[in-house]
Amino acid sequence: MPLVEDILLEMPRIDYDKTADNVVEFLQNRSYYPRLYNMCMQANPEMLQSPSMSGMPSGSIGNSNEEKMVRYLYAKSIVDGVKQTYNKGSKELKVIFNNILGDITAIEAMQMLHYEKSRYYSIRKRALNEFADILEVQNINCPDLHVYC
Repeated sequence: MPLVEDILLEMPRIDYDKTADNVVEFLQNRSYYPRLYNMCMQANPEMLQSPSMSGMPSGSIGNSNEEKMVRYLYAKSIVDGVKQTYNKGSKELKVIFNNILGDITAIEAMQMLHYEKSRYYSIRKRALNEFADILEVQNINCPDLHVYC
């Protein structure tokens, strides 16, 4: 049976500073989570147009619908993974998450956690790494936001 030290030596080392930055980028950059969230919230799979059965060729509406459904399901799986991560995370993770998404200010987050500025940013980095740890294992589509050394 391998020793714990042997197992840990085989795992890639994580750059905690860059991982924290990567989580912030994922949550704030309009090309990532905000886009997936909007796709998921504004899409209504029930409104997809049914293919016409008139016998006349009319383009590729069936394929288009299938692609839209696949994109919707992909976005939904990641949005659900983020929600599950939030629900499973620590109090610090939840407060930091709300700050990063702009629901509360950094000052409000510091007050809620009862930390001064320097301690808050240390806790913030830890909470962002916790987010990456939890998100990675929520479902098959959730990205690994860790940055490895």
